[in-house]
Amino acid sequence: MTNNISDCFINKKRLGLVEDLCGKEELIQIQSILNKCFEDILFKKNTKTSKLLSFISDLDNILEVDDSKLDLYNNVNRKEFIINNDETLKEAINIIKDAKILGFDSEQKPVFKKGVPASKIAIIQLCDANNSYIFQVQQINNIDSLLDILSNEEITKVGIGLKNDKQVLYNEFKCTLNAFIDFGILFKSKLFSSNELGAKKACLLFLNKKMQKSKNISRSNWENKELTLGQIKYANEDASCVYDAFSMMLIKYEFLLDILPLWFQEEYNNSTYDSLLEVFVTKGY
Repeated sequence: MTNNISDCFINKKRLGLVEDLCGKEELIQIQSILNKCFEDILFKKNTKTSKLLSFISDLDNILEVDDSKLDLYNNVNRKEFIINNDETLKEAINIIKDAKILGFDSEQKPVFKKGVPASKIAIIQLCDANNSYIFQVQQINNIDSLLDILSNEEITKVGIGLKNDKQVLYNEFKCTLNAFIDFGILFKSKLFSSNELGAKKACLLFLNKKMQKSKNISRSNWENKELTLGQIKYANEDASCVYDAFSMMLIKYEFLLDILPLWFQEEYNNSTYDSLLEVFVTKGY
């Protein structure tokens, strides 16, 4: 993909203007000079600049990747837990409270009629390096301990497209989602990617795996007392894929640390996450 790297940084409309006003030969000369500059930088493969330019090229050309022969992403390296009562909630929180990073997502029963208020949160998904949890919040009497995890400023929550999750959590529970990183908008806001990064793209870009996401399951009834196997798989992977992609970014693209929030950079530089990343590597992701 890096063969197209110059296209990521050249303003096509301006080049078109050069061609219109100065002619085709001038345009070709300018393009040749620009491409030579990028090639010279990329030749120095171990520099921060060359790594950044290569990554941006991969990011901008992610839709061009043929994923037909790639392995499917799955959550098999984690134990999976369904939390639907106060007792199992307490057991889960006793483990999660010591986490440093959690993958996060939530689901609501979809509404298909105009004017009908949005449904309340049906499930909240969390994962760490070893476990995945689906909390069926409407079946639990008291979820205060779970909300404390989400508002805890010492635990980083990583997710994709968290604007709605954040708003609904506050509207429904007056819970403020603290210490969160929205992986979806990160590259659009910091690296000026044309689009937000979805779960599928994140999985492909950082893990070199393809992810299956069923629209039928995403629009299914998340308020079911017993979730289907398809729902469980979908929910777990929504939280775990962003955890895995984020961890891989820290390992493989450490230079991207600078686009993360300052509070996270400080914790990272204090070696807060070293042991987590070691676990990630030993599990063979």
